[in-house]
Amino acid sequence: MEENKTIFQQFFQLNRKAIPYLAILFLVVNLLLQVKFFGDFFLNTKPNADETGYRFFVENTHQFSWSLFSNSSAQPFSLLTYLFNLIFNDAQFTIRFVSLLSSLGCFAFLFIYYRKNRFIEIVEGNKTLNNLIIFNVLFAVFFILSCHFIGTSDAFSVAFAIPGFILLTEVLLNNKRHNVIFIGALFAISFTSRPTFLIVLFAYLLSLLLFFSSKLFTKKLILVGVFFAFFTAIINYSPLLNKGKIVLDVKEIPSNTGTSWFEMNYLMAKKWDSGEIPNTQWLSATDVINFKKENPNFIFPKNQLDILLNDTSFFFRQMFRMFSVSMYTSFRYLYFLFPFLIFYIFLKDKGSTSLASKKVYFTVSFYFISLIVFMISAFKLMEFRWMYILIVFYAFYAIHFSKGILHEKRIVLFNLIFLSGIGFFVLKMLK
Repeated sequence: MEENKTIFQQFFQLNRKAIPYLAILFLVVNLLLQVKFFGDFFLNTKPNADETGYRFFVENTHQFSWSLFSNSSAQPFSLLTYLFNLIFNDAQFTIRFVSLLSSLGCFAFLFIYYRKNRFIEIVEGNKTLNNLIIFNVLFAVFFILSCHFIGTSDAFSVAFAIPGFILLTEVLLNNKRHNVIFIGALFAISFTSRPTFLIVLFAYLLSLLLFFSSKLFTKKLILVGVFFAFFTAIINYSPLLNKGKIVLDVKEIPSNTGTSWFEMNYLMAKKWDSGEIPNTQWLSATDVINFKKENPNFIFPKNQLDILLNDTSFFFRQMFRMFSVSMYTSFRYLYFLFPFLIFYIFLKDKGSTSLASKKVYFTVSFYFISLIVFMISAFKLMEFRWMYILIVFYAFYAIHFSKGILHEKRIVLFNLIFLSGIGFFVLKMLK
């Protein structure tokens, strides 16, 4: 028994000695990854992803008009890119710069807020090392995706949603006094920049219902909702006044094309399922239209519910595929923080309270409900840029919840995070 105790002590001492070196190495590999992303995306002379529409708007807007911006797609992003383009006069550079600037601002908020609130001391008695570890993990998770170098409203929307959800969580679950008007404004900017924000908000409210149902009817949450609606209406004042509806920046195939995003996603998933095409090959709208001409009797389902009811086995096969890939990707982007929260109940210290456990599983629920809704909505393949808000929120609180385990285990946890991150980087470079 005494011998086993000595082995464990030596193991924990080794981990304590190793953590500063692993933390530095982990930071180096993440900086190298960012250099690669910068070259691949920010310096890319061709359009990245869906940049074309945003670039076109900036290039062709020569005079300020609040009505024009109120009727544009992603109004806050469009307005800010227009203003910065007055300085740079380079639409492609400007939209990427605004995306990067908003991401850097959000990351600064995360790190400063974390330090100011002193959530957790990972290595006792070493403030510099603690700051390095916190910075390291938040930096790795926040910038693991390349969205911050791409000139679309995705990262911009995320940059306002993350502080909004963290501040709201602090108000509702940790009794902090943050301004509900400010939170409502953050949500409105995020939503009007990217409407997928609503899926995340739905998952958040449903998780509250499951674990903290009384919080749904608090005055503060209701006021956040009121100001969210108010600022959304202000941003959309012109389309509301003239058309009676708000503008949503939703990718759509024009109705006169002869197909839709749903049909394209369904046919891709169907062909992947049958092995007709590899899951690395995507179909275009033209491919779907040609298929419909060649197969006039083929009936497309109306929606996901139609697939579930009439092609149940295919529906669950596709969900299983996406879920399997999503579990790997979650571990890839969150490292050992991902399984740590899921299995928190088995790892927590005996002195940990039941309230702390509820907060942990509220965070896990928020993540998984969002994931499942996105999976069902997409149907073809899960794109993890949609989960940007969730992975950062999850990591932010997972670091905080690590205070619920013994100090020695905490150091081992962060060493595992660093080792897995370094390993994934090496694998990526070897491909």
